[in-house]
Amino acid sequence: MEEFEDLVPQPDDEGRMELTYRAWTEVDDVVWTMGRTLIFLDLSFNSIKNLPEDLGDLYQLKEINIACNHVENIPVSIGKLIKLQLFKANGNKINEIPDEIGKCKSLKHLHLNENKIKGIPETLSHCTRLETLLLQNNDVESIPHEVGTLPIKHIDLANNNKLEIIPKPMRSNSEIIMWILKENHENYTKLELVERTNMDMLKLLRESKDGIVEIKKEIASKQQKRQDLLIEHSQLWGYFTAKAVLKKACTIS
Repeated sequence: MEEFEDLVPQPDDEGRMELTYRAWTEVDDVVWTMGRTLIFLDLSFNSIKNLPEDLGDLYQLKEINIACNHVENIPVSIGKLIKLQLFKANGNKINEIPDEIGKCKSLKHLHLNENKIKGIPETLSHCTRLETLLLQNNDVESIPHEVGTLPIKHIDLANNNKLEIIPKPMRSNSEIIMWILKENHENYTKLELVERTNMDMLKLLRESKDGIVEIKKEIASKQQKRQDLLIEHSQLWGYFTAKAVLKKACTIS
């Protein structure tokens, strides 16, 4: 998009740059060269279809707004944005959140409402500072129980018709949602502990059985050796007895 280079402003003194309402279908390449200075990027209200992996080059980025575009995929390079605090992507066509979102350790606010998202990656639970999670009006079918460990204050799951874990009337109630997720996480953790304990017991039992078999083999081996020694002792006793008798006979003669 070289024809637009002269229209792309530089970030202001605070690192902000607003590129809204430009009818862009793709982001001008010059934007991805501003990794040292760009901190707040607003690309909302365009017709952008794709974000390139170059997004990860904006390593100083704290906020990005791509709301109201036609974006379908979030690049995996988002995981490089370790300073990112706000990712606003509502009103797009996003169908999947990459696992790499979990590398955004500073993320506090994630706006993904009005998309086509079906699932949430378990790695989102690695975003331990997450306070806001907006997912209303999607196709979400399940929420990982690990999300219940996050310090989320505002979560909205309204209008996700296939989501069964949260009762429909409660899908906009942050307190109820987090309570359910926390309970689910605790129950899963307990179940996991029980299963792990059972596996350990089965392993111990198998090892015990194997140990018993080995002990029986060892006992049998020792018994055989004892029998062999008894036979050998008997043979030696007979030998020395015969030798003694022979010696005595020679002495008498």
